Amino acid sequence: MFLPPIRQLQYLVALQQHLHFGNAARTLHVTQSTLSTGIRELEKSLGVQLVERTNKSVCFTELGLRIADRSHNIIIQSEELVTEAKAYTNPLAIPVKIGGIHTIAPYIMGHYALALNTSLPQLQIYFREDTTANLVLELQQNKLDLALLALPFAAGSLATQVLFREPLYLAYRKGSKLVSRENIDFDELPDESLLLLDDGHCLRDHALAGCRLKNHKKIHTFGANSLQMLVQMVNNDIGVTILPQMAIDAGILVDTQIQSKLLPKDRFHRDIGFAWRRTHPRLNLLEDIMLNLPH
Repeated sequence: MFLPPIRQLQYLVALQQHLHFGNAARTLHVTQSTLSTGIRELEKSLGVQLVERTNKSVCFTELGLRIADRSHNIIIQSEELVTEAKAYTNPLAIPVKIGGIHTIAPYIMGHYALALNTSLPQLQIYFREDTTANLVLELQQNKLDLALLALPFAAGSLATQVLFREPLYLAYRKGSKLVSRENIDFDELPDESLLLLDDGHCLRDHALAGCRLKNHKKIHTFGANSLQMLVQMVNNDIGVTILPQMAIDAGILVDTQIQSKLLPKDRFHRDIGFAWRRTHPRLNLLEDIMLNLPH
């Protein structure tokens, strides 16, 4: 029975992700002709067409999409096989890659790295910051070992564990006429006075879930990709926003005229935790790493 080389499967998966021979080849550090030849050899060996080629586009056949999906799983399992073998005698020999979302990583990763360096000094850690969707995708593609996220989210086949619940605060400029200092009714805010992060940031979803707005005209059309940008806008009384406790504890409001008010915890909160692949070959090590998260 013919068994295709892993490298040919990698070519196919890369082409599925990029739908462009040149871009797919660059991600694998091979020439475009090498990648194209490898996929043609795979098709010839399997006796089926996987990719339809034109001068301007790449289109997968229905069978090609199924084969590419299966190839992706085979590649991950092969990588995990190698990792498990290398980690058998020394689980710390292979670096661990941890990702965190934008509204968590800047406020907790430094303390987390210090805690890990103290408890597991021989372990090499790589950190990266991105959106929830991208981190989840990298977990599924075996590019990350752990992702620090705000839960819940659609985890699919990933495993998740909540470590603690974090309250959220209303932030507004001192003396602002936009809000009352008593009970906060977000539907009574002036139109376009609620400043939130752009779509794709889960803190936006948590904030909206707590606000329970009946009138979405209250949300400002301005969108931000960082809490620091929101703080600048609020400090100039452009609007109000909702901030997580860890950002406030880290001093994001220092040297501003912004006041913060704890919002009702039953509605305004987010659960902080990790996500990982259930089949990860170093689960015991991941458990030790997760226990070191400061909170």
